[in-house]
Amino acid sequence: MVDQPKEGVGLEARLLRVFLAQGSFAERKLWPAADARRRMLATDIDVLISEYGSGFDLTRRHVECKGGKASLLDRVLWLSGVRTLLEAETSYLVLKDIDYDASRFAWDLNVQLMSVKQLTEWEASLKIPTTRWPCRSDFQSFETARNRWQKAARRKDADGVWRLLAEVSAFVEVDGWLHFQYGLLNRLLRYLATLGKQFPGMADDPDKALYCRYCASALLVRLAQYLLAICLDVTPVPGSDLKTYVTERLTFGDQDPRYVQSIVRDTVQWVRRTLAEREIDLPAEVDVGRLFEAPSYVDEFVELVEQLVSRSDEASCLPIALEVMQFDNLEELQDFPRLSAAAIKGDALAALIKGFVIRNAQAPRALLEGVAKDVRAAYRGPNPPTTHGLTPAAQLRLRS
Repeated sequence: MVDQPKEGVGLEARLLRVFLAQGSFAERKLWPAADARRRMLATDIDVLISEYGSGFDLTRRHVECKGGKASLLDRVLWLSGVRTLLEAETSYLVLKDIDYDASRFAWDLNVQLMSVKQLTEWEASLKIPTTRWPCRSDFQSFETARNRWQKAARRKDADGVWRLLAEVSAFVEVDGWLHFQYGLLNRLLRYLATLGKQFPGMADDPDKALYCRYCASALLVRLAQYLLAICLDVTPVPGSDLKTYVTERLTFGDQDPRYVQSIVRDTVQWVRRTLAEREIDLPAEVDVGRLFEAPSYVDEFVELVEQLVSRSDEASCLPIALEVMQFDNLEELQDFPRLSAAAIKGDALAALIKGFVIRNAQAPRALLEGVAKDVRAAYRGPNPPTTHGLTPAAQLRLRS
């Protein structure tokens, strides 16, 4: 059975589809957290659009959708604050109807108002087929799947693997998207390695296995964004120093290497002296140098970064290429020529990223296969989404 979406969800999916149709990378339902334990989620971001220039600079826009009643001026002021948090260029507020007297007020705050009627006209101008939902804009499939997975992970008898998958999903949607850090990159790669180890044991639980594949696919897309952030970060680094710089970042994350090394060495010396006072020798196998060893994949990772830097125009399409590769089928996107063109442009580099993960995270190839077909078969149900993604009753409520 397919869960029926709320009006707001349908609007979010339509906006997501509009930006995907223009060849831009966009995603739904991200949560900025005020604390590391996710106990304080500030708000939800309905749709976030991320576009990369050939110099790896990131431009963001974001969308707030309201299918029901909303206090227009309050929402405009709120969006202005959210845009500051996101360091975004523009905000869009989509409402059932808009008060044009407030448009100037919103425009001065760099918030663009849009009615549902204008959205429909925008879709028509882009010649978007109303029954086709590319990638994760297919909320009838992915929203239903996510609801089912989240319920399974919250059950009292949920095992450690379900909790791991929920943690990875939270990393993608809460922890790992607002600002790039090398510590997040290291964490993402550890998650991929962990999923690779756990995946073979999920053969007897189709729901769990599909959730695992979904999480791995979402991590791949986020990895593409991290790699572009790294390319921007290393722009001022001389080519001769690139390997040293990236190696230190992979080894020490965002901390200063020399400071960390001095702290660890001083701590070990203190422990050695304390043990010596008690006539105890520190075991010879305790080697401080092991704490500073770079990951085994560092050489290949540096080569990957160099490839992206040298092919910056293609690299700018990496997130959208992996989004299509993991959550759709390139051969079925004839009705979305801009999306298809962007995906083709970044396809070769996207394959390099998948190859890197397969080799260095020891991830089974089956784990990194695209999930769209299997998610739709398992959770979409027999009826495709109605026109514009809303049930007839929801469309009637929206127009009334």
